[in-house]
Amino acid sequence: MKVQQEDFHALAERVDRVLASIKELPEDARIKALELKKAIEAFHEHALRKLVRTFRETDAGKELLLKAAEDPAVYAIFSMHGIIKQDLFTRVAAVIEEVRPYLRSHGGDVELVKVDGETVYVRLHGACAGCSLSAVTLKNGVEEAIKARVPEIEYVLMAEDEVASGYLPLHVIDDAGNLEQSGWLQGPSISELEEGRPVRLTREECDVLLVRIDGKVMAFRNQCPHMGMPLDGGLVEGSAITCPWHGFRFDLSTGECMTAPHVQLEPFPVRVEDQRVWIRLG
Repeated sequence: MKVQQEDFHALAERVDRVLASIKELPEDARIKALELKKAIEAFHEHALRKLVRTFRETDAGKELLLKAAEDPAVYAIFSMHGIIKQDLFTRVAAVIEEVRPYLRSHGGDVELVKVDGETVYVRLHGACAGCSLSAVTLKNGVEEAIKARVPEIEYVLMAEDEVASGYLPLHVIDDAGNLEQSGWLQGPSISELEEGRPVRLTREECDVLLVRIDGKVMAFRNQCPHMGMPLDGGLVEGSAITCPWHGFRFDLSTGECMTAPHVQLEPFPVRVEDQRVWIRLG
């Protein structure tokens, strides 16, 4: 009888269970087990890099590599060994996902607003919001986790109230005077945005993806973090968009990838003034 192959998530959960059991071993046995893990991973990385270099020698091989990387399991193993480099925003987002269960257990949550050079901007929600001692403690926990896992980051700051990630309802917000002087870029009018149809907004500073879903406008960097390809030609179904190049699917309400959870779109703040969309890129 042919044994059914375990799927990606089952294999990942199996690894997590084994690693958790190793932590319960006596110290000497635990050290030996972790050394064996490192040795096996180093062997796999050596072989994978040789394989990748061989495939990259021809155009046909490069095409096969791209096709293989569409699979979340292949992408994950390439990413783990540094064969595929994640951008800074994606790496910080992965850390945020790791600390989120802890925050939620305390009645709060954290939102990654943007990454600007060596600075990360976050916003706390729920019990984490405000200036209470508990919020400071939780904020420090987020900061420590990000700096430990992403050493390029020097500062973790609370986002200003003005900065909203991803989208805002379609209505006129408070009068901000001259938006251009405040760092906002003028986009299309609301009438130019059809429901569920991605629109590409090209500016010298950035290539932006705009999508209107259920009366809300969302803005993201027009770049799939999987392979860096543009998303504006993707199919929108409900609140999800599918990358037209490799099939990765993203939830437009959060920017999170539904194909590979560690990947995330980079959102931009959006506001509407006099039926005109404005985007803030930095």
